[in-house]
Amino acid sequence: MMRRIIGSTHGHQLKDQKFPQIGKVTPCISCSLGKLIVRPSPSKIEKESPMFLERIQGDICGPIHPPCGPFRYFMVLIDASSRWSHVCLLSTRNVAFAKFLAQIIKLRAHFPDYSIKKMRLDNAGEFTSQAFNDYCMSVGIVVEHPVAHVHTQNGLAESLIKRLQLIARPLIMRTKLPISIWGHAILHAASLIRMRPSAYHTYTPIQLAFGQEPNISHLRIFGCAVYVPIAPPQRTKMGPQRRLGIYVGYESSSIIRYLEPLTGDVFTARFADCHFNETTFPALGGEKKIQEKDVSWCEPSLLYLDPRTKQCETEVQKIMHLQEIANQLPDAFTDTKRVTKSYIPAVNASARIEVPVGQTNNKVTEESKARLKRGRPLGSKNKNPRKKKGT
Repeated sequence: MMRRIIGSTHGHQLKDQKFPQIGKVTPCISCSLGKLIVRPSPSKIEKESPMFLERIQGDICGPIHPPCGPFRYFMVLIDASSRWSHVCLLSTRNVAFAKFLAQIIKLRAHFPDYSIKKMRLDNAGEFTSQAFNDYCMSVGIVVEHPVAHVHTQNGLAESLIKRLQLIARPLIMRTKLPISIWGHAILHAASLIRMRPSAYHTYTPIQLAFGQEPNISHLRIFGCAVYVPIAPPQRTKMGPQRRLGIYVGYESSSIIRYLEPLTGDVFTARFADCHFNETTFPALGGEKKIQEKDVSWCEPSLLYLDPRTKQCETEVQKIMHLQEIANQLPDAFTDTKRVTKSYIPAVNASARIEVPVGQTNNKVTEESKARLKRGRPLGSKNKNPRKKKGT
């Protein structure tokens, strides 16, 4: 029908284009049922050129084993025009909506002249809920969901996840750190991707988004040794002024993140006060200890990536309210056999620090054992017995 309408119309622009020839070759039913070849999606780079923040694509990768502290997932958001990307770590998929709202609000505040028109996300439950659809409708964002199990329709987000993994894996393999360090490697890989131009642009995503050239003078090899200054209350006049750390990324051009080798805690330091040795790669716990020690994350150091806002607090309060209802069930604590530990390592972590074997003070332990209960010994009798009445 479409061929007849265009053919009978005088001066139609589509009249010179050729339609696909259908009907000359009859398809084989057996081949159609038994063979499946996934065709590549047509290239849309040359045909469409969306404006900045006109379409954002996102996806979630995980769960990843072993977990990186409390984190098991990471979420990516990428702009279809400038290839600007945002990566954040997630402990569960339930917090994806709150992280998404925080980033959308941040983009609308930083770029008021550019409005977000479309969002292309997968068919996960956190992106198909009624609360998510109501919010997108209130701010005028059109949500697009691809066909189920067809990853090529969300190719930008899928390719970004693949690039992050291709960069993060060699970063981990070069160091002497355990695989549970993947969270730091993913964030470091995301910062490197934003500093290099893509295949379709001669400028970097940072230049296209913010209009300034990226600064690469603070980049160092991931996992190398760094000597950071000791805090003034902890150092002495004639003692060491710096201590050894493991470089795992940066927060800005003047602030770096490093790991404490003995405990695995995350700290920050000023870049100008640090000395780097990019030829050595320390291990957690020292060279003589086992390298499979889990990394204990300092969660407040990552709050700047996804700041909380008032609009995303409502969704978090709903989750907390459901958790309180679940904790108030009558059989929650009466039957101890049905109580299980949480699968999140941070919940089961002990609050005190374990002292290594061999470093305890023997005098204190001997004194605590030698102490006895005050008073006269058991079985002893009074030297001056009391007189009974009536005697």
